[in-house]
Amino acid sequence: MKVFAADLHVHTALSPCASEEMTPPAICRAALDAGLAMIGVCDHNSAGNVAAVQAAAAMLPGEELAVIAGIEITTVEEVHVAGLFPDAAAACGAAREAQESLPEVDGRDSRFGEQRLMDPEGAIIGAERKVLHMACALDLNACVALIKRYGGLAIAAHINRPSYSVISQLGVFPADAGFDAVEFAPMPYAPALGFDLKDLGLPVLESSDGHYLSDIGSRFCGLEMAEPSFEELVLAIRRSGGRRVRNA
Repeated sequence: MKVFAADLHVHTALSPCASEEMTPPAICRAALDAGLAMIGVCDHNSAGNVAAVQAAAAMLPGEELAVIAGIEITTVEEVHVAGLFPDAAAACGAAREAQESLPEVDGRDSRFGEQRLMDPEGAIIGAERKVLHMACALDLNACVALIKRYGGLAIAAHINRPSYSVISQLGVFPADAGFDAVEFAPMPYAPALGFDLKDLGLPVLESSDGHYLSDIGSRFCGLEMAEPSFEELVLAIRRSGGRRVRNA
């Protein structure tokens, strides 16, 4: 077993709130410079750039970076739920279902930012036509069920955030929602949770929720496992076979 540094919540320039500098090769370079062995790509309501980031990582000469396919879904309650999947196809399948209720982009939506689809070298090859910053029609339970139907792990995103978190939107943590883990992200002005995260009985994944290159690796967790892969990540989150999540 080894301990691998992982930042499992990183956005690309596909997310309208992320910087245009968040291209696949730049993300991979920043992750390696931060000493990370694994990242998760979790754009808002889309997985359109996941395969490009995975390909960019595979192109790194003599260096290894595991890229986990993910998505950050906004539920009808405006709760952010991160899904981590075994591959890009599964993430894209979940994204397509989450997007079904989202409207198409029109001229009025440009103020929310570009939604750039890119190739592994960072060139813009298109734009996502759905409005990604909006909440979809899935409620929290349906969202978690969708993620699991595609073989994914459901993470309560940035639980300490004063908006768009389970606590901020619902006022309580729903113990029966089926989450596999909770995420703690940098949030210097967040209010106190009012309880100890350990009381939830779930692993705590510390992540950057990176929207800028300088964010990547600013918060991370250690994953004690045999190798940096989705299969090993599942075992670590389930605390199986000697694998586990360590806080950074």
